[in-house]
Amino acid sequence: MATNGYRSTGRGKYQTYQERRAAIARQQALKVPPQVLRNVGRAQTQRGRAAVLILGAIALIAALIPTVGVAGGGLYYTQTAAQLKPRLAALHDYKPFQTSRIFDRNGKLLYEFVSNGRRDPVRFDQISELLVNATIAVEDKNFWTNEGVDYEGIARAVYLNYTSGDIRSGASTITQQLIKNVILTEAEKSQGYQRKIKEAILAQQLTDEYSKEQILELYLNEINYGNLAYGIQAASQRYFGKNASDLDLNEASLLAGIPQLPTLYNPMLHLVNGNVLPGLQLKSNWRIPGYRLPFNTSPPRARQVDVLRQMVANDMITDQEARDAIAQDLVIVDQQTALEAPHFVYYVKQILENDPELGPLLATEGGLTITTTLDLEMQQIAQETAKKRIEELEAEKRNIHNAAVVVQQPGTGQILAMVGSIDYNAVKPTTTEGEEKNVLDGKVNVATSERQPGSALKPFTYLSAMHQGELTPGSILWDIETRFPIIKGATEKDIDKCAPKEGAVYFCPKNYNGKWHGPIRMRESLANSLNIPAVLALNEAGIGQTRNLLHSMGISGLQREDSYYGLAMTLGGGEVTLLDLTTAYNTLANDGRYVQAQPVLKITDRAGKVVREPQPGPNTQVVEPALAAIVRDFMGDNVARTPLFGANNPLKLSRPFHAKTGTTDDFRDAWALGYTPYVTAGVWTGNNNNEKTERVESTQGGGVILNRLMEAYFANPRIERLLRGPDLSKPLEFPSPATFGAVEAKMCQIGGRFGQRTTEWYTPKMLEGQEKGGTECDLYRSVQVVRTVDGGVCLPAEGVNYGAQLVTMRVYNLPKSDDDVRILDTSFSAGDDENLQGVAPRELCAQEVVLQPTPTPAAVAESSAAPDAREPGSAEQPGSAEQPGSAEQPGSVAQPGSPEQPGNPAPAPAPKRLPSLVGLGENQAKELLASLGVTSVVVDYQGPDRLGNLYDQFPAYVVVSSSPGPGTPIEPGMTVILGIRAP
Repeated sequence: MATNGYRSTGRGKYQTYQERRAAIARQQALKVPPQVLRNVGRAQTQRGRAAVLILGAIALIAALIPTVGVAGGGLYYTQTAAQLKPRLAALHDYKPFQTSRIFDRNGKLLYEFVSNGRRDPVRFDQISELLVNATIAVEDKNFWTNEGVDYEGIARAVYLNYTSGDIRSGASTITQQLIKNVILTEAEKSQGYQRKIKEAILAQQLTDEYSKEQILELYLNEINYGNLAYGIQAASQRYFGKNASDLDLNEASLLAGIPQLPTLYNPMLHLVNGNVLPGLQLKSNWRIPGYRLPFNTSPPRARQVDVLRQMVANDMITDQEARDAIAQDLVIVDQQTALEAPHFVYYVKQILENDPELGPLLATEGGLTITTTLDLEMQQIAQETAKKRIEELEAEKRNIHNAAVVVQQPGTGQILAMVGSIDYNAVKPTTTEGEEKNVLDGKVNVATSERQPGSALKPFTYLSAMHQGELTPGSILWDIETRFPIIKGATEKDIDKCAPKEGAVYFCPKNYNGKWHGPIRMRESLANSLNIPAVLALNEAGIGQTRNLLHSMGISGLQREDSYYGLAMTLGGGEVTLLDLTTAYNTLANDGRYVQAQPVLKITDRAGKVVREPQPGPNTQVVEPALAAIVRDFMGDNVARTPLFGANNPLKLSRPFHAKTGTTDDFRDAWALGYTPYVTAGVWTGNNNNEKTERVESTQGGGVILNRLMEAYFANPRIERLLRGPDLSKPLEFPSPATFGAVEAKMCQIGGRFGQRTTEWYTPKMLEGQEKGGTECDLYRSVQVVRTVDGGVCLPAEGVNYGAQLVTMRVYNLPKSDDDVRILDTSFSAGDDENLQGVAPRELCAQEVVLQPTPTPAAVAESSAAPDAREPGSAEQPGSAEQPGSAEQPGSVAQPGSPEQPGNPAPAPAPKRLPSLVGLGENQAKELLASLGVTSVVVDYQGPDRLGNLYDQFPAYVVVSSSPGPGTPIEPGMTVILGIRAP
């Protein structure tokens, strides 16, 4: 909409800066001597130009310091100019603070450091000409022609100085403002007339050394535009979300007016509808002195009118262009600071601020570009997954409100995701009577906060026991009721004084389900998270030695003396951070090599120069690779985990996965951590104030999150390439322990659902002499027993000839108490039939148990099968696949007996009985019943409304009850009802 032949570009009748400057020079030539004009002055002799400048400076000195006089002013100028000249050198090295930014590994902005404000310097040719013209019009209309000083202002100052008796001065030029902001010290800025003299002298010197474009570039990158925006690029982005080169007339004229009084002219204070600065309708006489703006005109719009008036008066734009521009509404962009992955960002920020080199740089100059290891998409998936699961549990009234996640890359230690809480901005006070503080404190980074890890430390306990040479994978650990003295001189009379009671004498650990499972090895102990075997292993390994190993693998906590933690350390009786524990698990993924967690990929300064690249931190082989591989094999064995967790537990993924969970007392903390060759992840769930949850154990809390998180990563092609390489060269599974020199050797079979394995992995050193496990076995001893009519066994009475009923039975060689370990009871839960318990009978046989005495003793046969560890009257454990009954079934004890003797009829076979089905999967139970001839099965799915607390103790689709019960004789055509835990 050009008028009078003017262009609508906002340039008025001048097309370039050169045209504008030439026109100003022609106008000024009519008013002042030519040598005052910058363009013409450069053509004069240096002597003539210098004379003008000096005379101007002397006039300024005389105006501001009347007592000096003109003659003294000349001397003062000469001395001051010489002293100030070196100050200009500061501009050559001037580095105003710039905004530092944190990005993810793909260049996505995570955070801007804005404590000092935002500043993003740009070149002069990257600034809108409209903004340049608007600034010059309102701040220094003679900028292109003056010598850095406003001589007309000096004249006014001289006049006012003599007529009023006060020290007055003219308006500062753009060059003088730059000198004040950049070169003068804070003390000098308060010196009044002396400051004005220094400004004038330095402004003249600066104009002589720098081009006008350079001066304007420095100025526009320096000044404050309010709302923490320093420099025109930061202001353009802050208010309009665009670059300084793209500003239109409405935007440019508004911004040009703000620096005079940034607080008063802050447009953010006058928005309507959230983000709109309303336009202003100006009448045709708007430029006439005394024109009244509408009553409700906001200060920033009123200031903008002044800017536009000056632009029109100086032929920079037309009248119509000005009115059209300000009539338009201005939409201000959202003022929120970019903040993605806040807990990770502040974790990185703290690291940088504490760095002796980067900290001061960040605090003063800034301008750093920090590229981190984080992948924002992986972060968002972790955040959403954790939040969704907690919301599900909240809906079930489980009193759990928070979760944290850490994801690392094996080999590099790079942190790919860090979720410190489910919602950074959320706060949720407790509603539980007797509790205090918040169950959810969103801004607290739980990923770097110390919490008790529960059983999540057990892998390192077994690793330590092997590392110290105290145990091997074949060592027998007895899961029976055992107590451990915590003070010297503990006696049997204090056996019930258990920690944490006051005056405690013994540490009395129990298993999660309150039952004991007899002889067991590391693999099954770890897989099923049994407590007594872990405590026994720590007792062998040593608390101090195990703490040292944990420290070497990435745990920075656990720094108190050994006695503070005691043997409870392996059950979570200490505190660690999720980040540290994930790093320790990452060490297992790294074949026992510790790699420090890495949050940063690269840091560059404002010039793009690399100032910090990933420093190879500690990268140390802390345990033998073969040992790490053996423990890894334990953790990835879902079959070993099945007895108590079920076959389809949350730790079983669509790909090989090596994992462990941990739950603390009263279900306050629930952890799950795991790894593959290409990614390691750790999850914590609980409440910030350490409040009890409603029995949320590890598989339900962290386990579900870990499962969903890993499956989401596996299904994402881009993340898959990031984790496994562009060509997917990283394997899905770790190599066999044999790759690291481990040897698979035979071992005696324990029997039962926890003891089906007949081989295990060992290091060659473990097999030397077979001193600590290996293929040797001291698990059993032989005793002579008598088989009774009903298939049971009893001790032979002295002087009685039992004939064929006298057999040799292998029974467990039960452990004995010592000073460090007090065995309270050797019974354990592993079956229902007391006659097949694998423990020597205690009762002498009655006379009537004899079937047919014979005149000569029968040959004694020794059972070659392992005894089945069963205890009278005990219940099966969840997930058990163990069958009471005949020797043909895996893990059962061979029936006591011997070959038939001539003339001695064989005893009648015992009837088949129903086994315990509790803990079996639905299909497993059906298959077992079918093998016993039971084909009529009714399934009854039962939810929490019927099962109560039992519902949370079993995985979905697992048998929780059966009718008729275990031990019932199997009859043809009988029907069995299976109670199944509903999903």
